[in-house]
Amino acid sequence: MFFASLVAAIALAVIQRACAAPILDVCGRNDPHELDIRTFGVEGCQDENQGVYTLELSQSNVCYTFVDPIGSLTVADNLCTLTIYDDDACTEAPVVVPTNICQNGTWKSYKMTC
Repeated sequence: MFFASLVAAIALAVIQRACAAPILDVCGRNDPHELDIRTFGVEGCQDENQGVYTLELSQSNVCYTFVDPIGSLTVADNLCTLTIYDDDACTEAPVVVPTNICQNGTWKSYKMTC
């Protein structure tokens, strides 16, 4: 009985250590927070709050598409520049977004440049 409990405890410790290793590697990386975007489903930056996109340095110079249709957005904590686009490929009608000013429009994609 004691031996079975001891083996189970050792097995559990080995599994916990193996599972924790990847998490520690991700948490230990140096990827500073650079920018937040709050999106809304309609114009005006008040109604249909869709939440916040939080961007880190490793996301710089990469084109992303918005998850939901956008009606307006605001940018906060911008240590980098956010550009929004009319198409999914970050090529059409670029608009550089200023900080803390509501931007009305229906954009498809965005790119942060640091």
